[in-house]
Amino acid sequence: MAKVATAHALATTGLSVAHSLRVRGLRRTLLLAALGTAVPVSGEYLAVNVLKQLHHHVRPQVEGVPLAIALAWYNIVYGTFAAMEGILTATDPGEGNQSRTLAPATAAATSLDLLLDPAGLDLGLWQWSVAAPYAAEVEGANGKRGVPLLNFAGWIGLATGVVLAYQRLDPGADVTGAAHAGLPGGAEAGRGAALVLLSYYLPAAWALKRRRHKYLFYSAPFAVTLWAALKGRSGIS
Repeated sequence: MAKVATAHALATTGLSVAHSLRVRGLRRTLLLAALGTAVPVSGEYLAVNVLKQLHHHVRPQVEGVPLAIALAWYNIVYGTFAAMEGILTATDPGEGNQSRTLAPATAAATSLDLLLDPAGLDLGLWQWSVAAPYAAEVEGANGKRGVPLLNFAGWIGLATGVVLAYQRLDPGADVTGAAHAGLPGGAEAGRGAALVLLSYYLPAAWALKRRRHKYLFYSAPFAVTLWAALKGRSGIS
């Protein structure tokens, strides 16, 4: 499973970078890739080596942070960011408030972790050093059950930080005024990002097999984001 996770992360990263290069160009792609890996990896390093609450079993890894996890952060944050651009532009193509709502909307869409983390814990991809209330019925390899709530706060904070830093460092990357559907904020770009992201929703199969349907409900904002981006419009109507 660890080898599959690494291979999947590498393949998806190639698709994410190709998508970003096509719709953003080299400079913005490099900026977003740097932020989308450096900021979350710093959080992972803190959890693994400073707080010592998390231990990963996936290899290869550097200082306790697996390559697959670093790449997954980039893929998920970039994909939800790009998909949300398309959704918000479809909602309000003529006004400039998209840039203000893009960061919190992207962070909300990372609700995927409410499904991904208990699935990875059950499959032995990682373990927590303390017992926690969320997913308390799921036991890690070390016998500790559940996922700390701080983990999900970290996802929201790190995803928000990446988007805000990208917007601050590249003011010209506003989602408004896309010249055609392939540019950032366009419907085509949003659909492409959502298609790349689809594979990260595979843990839904774990939830169905284990009859843990509540995790599908908890992670619903991510699924709705994918569906809305694929439709090229906002909302579910």
